[in-house]
Amino acid sequence: MSEYTTQARPYAKAAFEVAQAESKQAQWSDALQFIEAIVSNDDFAAVIDNPAMGAEDKGAILIDICGDKLSATQVNFIKVMAENSRLMLMSEIVVLFEAFRAEAENTVEATATAAYALSDAQIQSMTDALKKKLGCEVTLTTAIDESLIGGVVIRAGDLVIDGSTQAKIGSLTQAVAH
Repeated sequence: MSEYTTQARPYAKAAFEVAQAESKQAQWSDALQFIEAIVSNDDFAAVIDNPAMGAEDKGAILIDICGDKLSATQVNFIKVMAENSRLMLMSEIVVLFEAFRAEAENTVEATATAAYALSDAQIQSMTDALKKKLGCEVTLTTAIDESLIGGVVIRAGDLVIDGSTQAKIGSLTQAVAH
């Protein structure tokens, strides 16, 4: 676990608890992703790294850039993060917030990476199998990685199912070598 993740966890948890109390998880998710996009911009990163500028000023600049896209509670969230010099944690906060949200909503986002484009029937079959295995709603996205040769690698949270031809060849190579 990275130090940034450890530092980001209480902020993500607080943001999620507020979002849940307000019944505005989707709005908070959008706002945090918007803030993260600004904070990760190279120009704004220079502002964060500027030691001559005070923490409150950095927060005020971020709030100004966001304009009217944030609620009063979200503005206060930025102020607290800025005062504690934690704006650089936004990427980790977004990841943790989304994990808290997925757990609360009993959903998981999964990715199926294949050497070729998957058919709608294959995607539906994998989605149904994952729902059954994980016991929750699954949103499955696909990606193509021709280096897999064939087969599929599925990633859903901490779960990795490697059914790629590349992995099978690696296993076969190890079995023959021993």
